[in-house]
Amino acid sequence: MKQELLRILRDVFRSAGYSVNESSRYDLIAEKDGYKTIIKFGSDPDMSDLKFFADQVLEGIGLYVSTTDVDPDVKLYGEDLGLIIWERDEVSMHIGRAVLADIEGTASELELVRAPSAYSSGRSRLSETSEPRPFSDVFRGTVVSTREGVTPSYHCATPAFPLAEVMVPAHAVDSVHLELQAAPLKLTKDRAAAMGKPHVQTVQAVILKLVPFWRYSYSLKVEKKYRSKIIDISGEGVGYLNALNGSISNIAITEVSNVLELPDNDYELKTQIITHAQAKDSILNMLIDEHTKDLRFDDTKGEAIISEHKRFKPAVEDINLRIDLVYVPIWEVKGPRNSVELNAHTAEVLTHPVDDDVEFI
Repeated sequence: MKQELLRILRDVFRSAGYSVNESSRYDLIAEKDGYKTIIKFGSDPDMSDLKFFADQVLEGIGLYVSTTDVDPDVKLYGEDLGLIIWERDEVSMHIGRAVLADIEGTASELELVRAPSAYSSGRSRLSETSEPRPFSDVFRGTVVSTREGVTPSYHCATPAFPLAEVMVPAHAVDSVHLELQAAPLKLTKDRAAAMGKPHVQTVQAVILKLVPFWRYSYSLKVEKKYRSKIIDISGEGVGYLNALNGSISNIAITEVSNVLELPDNDYELKTQIITHAQAKDSILNMLIDEHTKDLRFDDTKGEAIISEHKRFKPAVEDINLRIDLVYVPIWEVKGPRNSVELNAHTAEVLTHPVDDDVEFI
């Protein structure tokens, strides 16, 4: 539901001349004429939700989009914090106005978001001239489809948003730029389907997933002394820990950028499950085990040979470790009985699923 609403509003803002990006911190960031609008989606917010969001808005203006009606006291509180609140009816109204303006050729002049002072003073005038109407009336013949068997109702306090599709002009749909530290996508969807077909026989769906990995780099150099011998323990390297299941991964990444470009908005952004602290502990334990040395020392006393076994391992403070979160685009090619995943950055067919929901056969 959230991704569906994201898609609709992203296209509407773009048709109105905004540049729109997604962010790992917010849901959307829309910018027009150098002015940023930070957009957050939710339902049935309370005062603490709005206060938390307002504290995150460090520049521009915050727009909270709710798929339900908002309690009047909560809405007033949010507006006092400088936020703009769009309730269910207002979401419908603004989308309708945007599509209508595009049909009339005036989309670039449309002002979807105004500064708080102008917004509050203009709301009464807007409500007098633009009563929320069903989309079929607003669009004047533009195709609107709803879920089968569902009758849109704009006054019921339910988190379900009735519209499944809004047909916006084709030129409004463009590539998507996400503010994510990620490996660039290089394998196209069609090519992924062709590569995955031998593994699943019949391709039923091809899904793009953005999967988080904890990337780590480390260096280690320590000397242990035993009797007259010096035991050198050293090493360095780079690796990845899957932030969904906590396993050390051999995923291949050749480059990372701060903005990920995608062909469209049809993707799944996976949320990390393994925290930074959990990843750090797991990686440190793995590195300590990997660099532990078991040595045998032989000593001769008379005619007897005495063997002694000693274990030497680095301490946590001996390891210089850096960790950051990186997203990797993964194509999942689904068949009737199984799926196969491909690294969309390197075009490598993966032998182990990156997501527990995937079934390899």
